[in-house]
Amino acid sequence: MLKPESAWEYEAGIIRDFEAVTIRVAGWYYDIQDFINDNGITSPGMGLGSNCLYNIDHVKLYGGELEASVKLGSRFHATASYVYQEYDVEETGFETDWTYYLPALLPKHKIKLLARYNVWENGWLQLSSRYVGERDAQKGEKLEEYATVDMGFEQKFEAGGMEYMASVFVSNLTGTSYEEQSGYNMPKHVWGFQVGVNF
Repeated sequence: MLKPESAWEYEAGIIRDFEAVTIRVAGWYYDIQDFINDNGITSPGMGLGSNCLYNIDHVKLYGGELEASVKLGSRFHATASYVYQEYDVEETGFETDWTYYLPALLPKHKIKLLARYNVWENGWLQLSSRYVGERDAQKGEKLEEYATVDMGFEQKFEAGGMEYMASVFVSNLTGTSYEEQSGYNMPKHVWGFQVGVNF
């Protein structure tokens, strides 16, 4: 029988503003008792008696984030962030070839970059990139690290007393082959167009 999950969560951070740069540092520590682990994807049989859901006596999740934002005048803004996360898990007796832990599916290292440039009034060109480190997958497999690049352009304008927005974008500009979940290849490119209005 499953026990209810409970946890103590601790988070702390600091933000420091300089003239053109803002630095943010944060850390977290989660101490979880009776963590409910869902193993339904890879458990054998129809789930009856196969321990698809079970408690892990004790799980600890902890990590930190470092972020820097830069503004050069009113035309150029950029942000870079790095996240590190780790976990410790208490053995339960369910350690078999088909068992995995949900916390193990999280990457230890993530990096995000974002840059926006004001080309003309209310017109912003945006370039972003992200890196995701190697991480565990189901059945003891590993998902490889990957990095992607996205690009887009956004224009805001007013007409008839309302504010409109139109944007075009392409995701995965470099055509990187990667999986966010094991067995599911992400699209090589995604092109799109968006419009919006504020009443």
